[in-house]
Amino acid sequence: MIKSNFCSFPWILSILGLLIMSAIASSAQTNQPGRYLSNKDADPKAKALLKQVKDQLKLDKGTVINFNFKYFPAEGSTTTQKGKLEIKGKKFKLDLVDQELTSDGQTLWTYLKKRNEVQIQSALEIENDPFSPFRLLQIHDSPDFTYIMNGTSKENNVIYDIIEFKPLDHKAEFFKIKSEIDRTTKKYHKIVLYLKNGDQYALELGAQASQLLPDKLFTWDKNLYPGVKLEDLR
Repeated sequence: MIKSNFCSFPWILSILGLLIMSAIASSAQTNQPGRYLSNKDADPKAKALLKQVKDQLKLDKGTVINFNFKYFPAEGSTTTQKGKLEIKGKKFKLDLVDQELTSDGQTLWTYLKKRNEVQIQSALEIENDPFSPFRLLQIHDSPDFTYIMNGTSKENNVIYDIIEFKPLDHKAEFFKIKSEIDRTTKKYHKIVLYLKNGDQYALELGAQASQLLPDKLFTWDKNLYPGVKLEDLR
């Protein structure tokens, strides 16, 4: 479930994973604008573009992404936080101002910096969460979403192609996700989540680089955190 609490961040990665890992479906069917009947109705042009984005990221070896995360409540002021995401397949490390999330694909460690405390959970606990990285990284195999090309935008003389994602579940808390992709580099520029209650969440992506990330990066090491309090929630 999406939470407006700024301390709840696993789903940020999930949204990014949703867009990064959206791949070509096995069948390419003609889509008419505005049709959101099934995953198979996804726009072939959008599928082709998402494949280009995925291919250049090289997630099997590793990718490092810096971003700004903004929360736009329907009422109240905007909140912004910077972060860095290191991701390799289903493994990830998400570093934020007040917490650090690490997962090796089996265990999730959430380190609360101010409290010097780490909460340990099984990755299976969030596998069925519609905003978990485990589920959304497999979005290309999921029948739960579909998407279409939806025009372009321009900023500082850079053209961005827009892909709009729609959940097929009418009970979902959000009604669309919009991504802007740099037409030249095939990299994400911005990802915006629109909730039915009027709130919006936006990931503004900065530097993105493919790197060979070691597997040990995704296993939390308590020896690096003297005096840390452990809370095992498994």
